[in-house]
Amino acid sequence: MNLRKFFGVVIVAIFMSQSSLGTIAFAQTTVYDLGQVVVSEDEEKEAKLTIEEKTKISQKTLKSHKVVDLAEIISDELIEASMVRKSGYGNEVGLRGFTKSNLRFTLDDTLIEGSCGSRKDPPLSHINLLTIKKIEVKEGPYDVSVPGALGGDINVITKETQKGIHGEALSKFGSYGYLSQGGYVTGGTDFLQGLFGYNYSKSGQYKDGVSNKLSSFNPAYNDDGKSMDAFQKNDFWGKISINPAENQNLLFSSSYGEANDIMTPRVAMDTEKEKTYLNKIEYTFDDLSSFSEQLKLSAYYNRVEHYPSGKYRTIGPTNVRIEAISSITGAQIENKVTSDLAVFTYGTDFYHRNWHGDTFNRTTSAIINGELFPDVNELNSGLYVKAERDIGKLSATTGLRLDFFHSKANEDLKFSKAVTGTNAQTDVLPGANVFLKYFLTDDTNIFGGVGLTNRTPTAVERYVQESAGYYGNPDLKPSRNLETDLGFEIKPMERLKFKAKGFYSYLPDYIYQQYSGGVRTYTNIDAYMFGGDATATYDLSQGFALEGGVAYQRGRKLSQPAGNNDKDLAEIVPLKTKLALAYDKNGFFAVYEWMHSLDSKDIDRDAGETPLKGWDVFNFRAGYQFAEQKSKMSVLNGISLNFGIDNMFDKKYTMANSYEYDPTDPNGTNLKIVNEPGRFIYGSLSYKF
Repeated sequence: MNLRKFFGVVIVAIFMSQSSLGTIAFAQTTVYDLGQVVVSEDEEKEAKLTIEEKTKISQKTLKSHKVVDLAEIISDELIEASMVRKSGYGNEVGLRGFTKSNLRFTLDDTLIEGSCGSRKDPPLSHINLLTIKKIEVKEGPYDVSVPGALGGDINVITKETQKGIHGEALSKFGSYGYLSQGGYVTGGTDFLQGLFGYNYSKSGQYKDGVSNKLSSFNPAYNDDGKSMDAFQKNDFWGKISINPAENQNLLFSSSYGEANDIMTPRVAMDTEKEKTYLNKIEYTFDDLSSFSEQLKLSAYYNRVEHYPSGKYRTIGPTNVRIEAISSITGAQIENKVTSDLAVFTYGTDFYHRNWHGDTFNRTTSAIINGELFPDVNELNSGLYVKAERDIGKLSATTGLRLDFFHSKANEDLKFSKAVTGTNAQTDVLPGANVFLKYFLTDDTNIFGGVGLTNRTPTAVERYVQESAGYYGNPDLKPSRNLETDLGFEIKPMERLKFKAKGFYSYLPDYIYQQYSGGVRTYTNIDAYMFGGDATATYDLSQGFALEGGVAYQRGRKLSQPAGNNDKDLAEIVPLKTKLALAYDKNGFFAVYEWMHSLDSKDIDRDAGETPLKGWDVFNFRAGYQFAEQKSKMSVLNGISLNFGIDNMFDKKYTMANSYEYDPTDPNGTNLKIVNEPGRFIYGSLSYKF
């Protein structure tokens, strides 16, 4: 792309609008206003909301997508988000250059992590999309209530119980044999309410824009693998809500998911079976005294059992299976109180995570490696406090957090001990931030913040014991992020809204892969990232709007891993732009969008990344909500219809590249590149009562 075309794309994107129905992102779901705002579509009560960057993706937006994978929806809705394609299901999401363990993922404010060392099961893949009420995406180091959120956190909030009898049945179908059938029912009284849901989903292998099947991206598949489905999954979930008193609520929630034969050509094995258990109990007290507007006591237990296998492969660990189990037990106490000085939120939390994994002979069940993940225990205890205050036209929030983290491998580090005798570490992790927003007028403001946060090395990065050529580094230090953000929002015309923001992150002790002397492991380097994004929306009236955005980020190393001389930081996506024409009126909505990416050139070739060509993709989706526009035929009330086409012109393109080691491969080699699906046509029918 020449410079003239490049700047043309940028200028048009900035001045013509924002993301597709996230769309609506800017006007409806992106929340930056301080003061009294409606927290959700279903709640009438209002609450004070912090001013740090927080974006909400609603149920209506989720329904309009094909809903195969949550990472796809987030990367499409948010101009600053990206996605690493791994398969048809279980893909990785990134925010402004931060991805994988550099982001935190929570479900109703509880930590959720996968169990696969090569992240075939990223955290979001364990959440069924029909359970979701909304998604909160927070960028930067500005949420002290979440431990380890180096570059931001994504919190999925599930549907609530309701009084009376309500529910929804939803059927989705699409190209390549995609099918999703499910629903939920909820009901009860003022004292007791319940909710129960179920979903079944499956898909065949998709083809890219030139008809390459999913299995073709890895030459190791046998005949059974070439003809297998992409995934099959069953999910159950439920909630019980009890109100012992007018100001008290006791909530139990639980979900179970089981997936079979999840195809993952990006790595050396597929997932033969996977089980997910997510459980939480929470007790909330409102208006206890002048010292407590709201007190929350919560505890949770989340467990993932992951069983990869080489049975569909002809090359690599074909006669191997792995049993990897990760469990997190946690608790939190949080109190909110308003004083003459500020609104204070303070609390304490802890979590204990155990992760162990062994490698077996698939035929004889004999142990091949009993210390792949050597029974690692991680214990984190944290304290935090946040204060919010309005001073005239200035709104301010500040927070402090202190964590104590201890990790230990309880089994022999048979390969790591070649370079270190360490098997346990204790880390003290201080964090702090301040975020300010100044209103020049009701429609114009400037905002900015400075924050420091940390994330500890994962059990893979510190302790994995795959082979003498690939193992973890127990001496790794935690990564830190000292970040500065600046931005502004303006409404220069009655129908035009514009927002721009930028960031700079200094990253001392950034955790990075290293290949030197025939050994793959992990090390600490110093690095930095910078970038920004701009979004705008123009109301054309009569329900029409032009929306668009542009995002760019860059990462550079300040020190080098051994064996690596490339100054570019890995996993940084190139400039991305988006334009959309949207319509939303009288229950009908439609979005026609163009998404564009430049060539991926600023990559870490020494880490195994390869150049990727830029791409242009056009998507369309539309729907009608009888639930919003009451029909004269009462039988239709509550029905919603959706239809969409992703990659309308069936283009071949790739978003992911090859950085990342694979613990399912004895050589720990870099991963395969997987193209995006070709033309994908989908539809859905739902009935809500």
